[in-house]
Formats: sequence, structure tokens, C-alpha cells
Amino acid sequence: MSGTEVKKKLREIIGQNPNLPIQAEVVSVENESCTIKLASGLELDEVRLKATINGNSNFFLIRPKVGSKVLILSITGKLDDLMVLKIDEIENIEIQQNDLKILLDSQDNKIEIRNGETSLSAIFENLTEVLKNFKVFTPAGPSGLPLPNVRSEEHTSELQSHLMISY
Repeated sequence: MSGTEVKKKLREIIGQNPNLPIQAEVVSVENESCTIKLASGLELDEVRLKATINGNSNFFLIRPKVGSKVLILSITGKLDDLMVLKIDEIENIEIQQNDLKILLDSQDNKIEIRNGETSLSAIFENLTEVLKNFKVFTPAGPSGLPLPNVRSEEHTSELQSHLMISY
């Protein structure tokens, strides 16, 4: 039995086109798709990073680094229906469920967590301001400020280095 006959029999048995993954290099990344270069040098754009590109606000998206290797597959067997299956190096990971958004960004080493009303960084900034001015009233009188200015500035700087500050 020849390879062509085996392929035909497989299609009959499983009812699908048995495609093999193709390795490619990421040339650029656009929001929910990327442009890749095959080993032959052929560049293909609009390769999906999600199963479907539909503008839905509920998704899990992993964006590859430019220059990294990915495995791609065509659902239909055609070059105009490619999708990324595996990624060697990650640029960022974004999870969005309605108003909740979580972004892990390896480019600037920051994390963003937000919902429709506020963000984790805003909550920490507000907490820092409260702690800067916090006083406890005792029988001996009000206490002094609990955090020296130097320490509170270090705390603020540390928060900004790990969380995305966006207003």
C-alpha cells in the first residue's frame, strides 16, 4: 500500500485531514495573529494565535516572542487557515473574562490585574497612601507615622517595578 493510499484510508477512518505540524519562525506579532517564516523562506501572515479570531472578550492568549520557533497547523490543510499550536518563547500571556483582565508580560517583567472598576496596582497605591498617613491614637497621644518616608518610597518603587501602573 502506497503512502497516498494510507493517507486516503486514514481520512476515511477518522473523517479528517491528517496534517502534521510545521515548524516556523515568528517574524511579527499582531494582536491575535502573527506573521511566520517557513524553513523555505516563505512568509505567511494572519496565522491565528487563538482557535478563532472573533473579537470576543473571553479568551486565553499566548503571544510568542519575535524570532522564536512555533509549531503551526492548518485545520483544513490550506495555507490560509493556519493556527499556532506550540510556542518556544513567550512574549506575554493574556487572560480576559468579561471585565477581568490578567496580563503577564515578559518584555517589561510586569503583571497587570484589573477589572472594569480598578486594578491591583491602584489598590496597592491606595493602601500605601493610607499607611503613609496612618496614626494610632493612644492614651499617651497620637502615634507618629508608621513608615518613614524612605521606606514608603522604596515600597512604592518596588510595587511599580512589578505591577503595571495604568490609569
